[in-house]
Amino acid sequence: MRAPRFAAVLGWTWQDLRNRGQRLRFDTVTTGRICDGNETSRLTVARTFPQVGGRILSRCLSEWPIELTDTSALDRPDDPEVSIVIGVRGTGRLPQFRSCLASLGGQRGIRFEIIVVEQSWEREFEPLVPRHVRYLHQQAISPGMPFNRSWALNAGVRLARAPIVILHDADMIVPMDFARAITDRIDQGLDAVRLPRFIFYLDEMTSASIQSTRRFPDALCVDNVVSNNRTPVAVRREAYFAIGGHDEAFFGWGAEDDEFMDRLRTLKLGEGAFLPIVHLWHVEAQKQDARRNVALLSERRAMQMAQRIESLVRRKWGREAPVSPSENEGAAREKTDPNSVPQP
Repeated sequence: MRAPRFAAVLGWTWQDLRNRGQRLRFDTVTTGRICDGNETSRLTVARTFPQVGGRILSRCLSEWPIELTDTSALDRPDDPEVSIVIGVRGTGRLPQFRSCLASLGGQRGIRFEIIVVEQSWEREFEPLVPRHVRYLHQQAISPGMPFNRSWALNAGVRLARAPIVILHDADMIVPMDFARAITDRIDQGLDAVRLPRFIFYLDEMTSASIQSTRRFPDALCVDNVVSNNRTPVAVRREAYFAIGGHDEAFFGWGAEDDEFMDRLRTLKLGEGAFLPIVHLWHVEAQKQDARRNVALLSERRAMQMAQRIESLVRRKWGREAPVSPSENEGAAREKTDPNSVPQP
């Protein structure tokens, strides 16, 4: 951090920062780092000394600058090289969403399209998305239906026109070379690639400043620096179809990305994450169906991988609305749910 040129001579970069006890391996294809172990983790030094997280982010931004662009003049390309898919519901995080689109609009050196899938009872985002963004309304089966991220992403990938899709989150902003760097790596013979080496979770005031001014302040306050995250992720569209897309039996938040990563590993996956990504502060969402999702993940992992993939490929995912089983319906409802994966 204090002598980056000297560190470079030794072959060290910000990507090599890690917690004590963690092991990193260099990925020769992605030039990123593979972190042994599957769990996400927070960088201890940044958690203990908050100012260090801001210094690390400043160092990353010098290498991977972020530009929040006025997107009003952008047009949709006829032949995009990459499709960026975002699932949304509710306008409570509209400032974060707009900043996310502004950072995606700042991509350079590549033809890209953005697809926003609003999964909701009413159309709230349709008048809010810029003209260069493709919009799809995914009708919820009831006003109280929990958000199903898998269903939204599946529908977005079906709509995508590019050979590579990036599955993104509406509260994250990314570097200007985000999409170009991803396609360059996938073009080296990969089917998919893990993206964030670190996700920098900004504090409330820093996030508000960025959202209002469209630039990064000199002093960056970072609440947490997280490594080994499953999302965002990029994959060839045909490979996404081949492994069955996302499992729509997962509702609420959590575990669907772990299950998807399991199946991604049957492909040529670039495990070495290499990008800094910035997460904008918002009130933490309550995790719905968390216990059910954890139990469902265990059930899926008890199945043979070939069976998991085959059963998902057969489904009309991304089209027919999945049915949300309630907490007290138990296994009997699972057996009658037409969107559930058969149990082993």
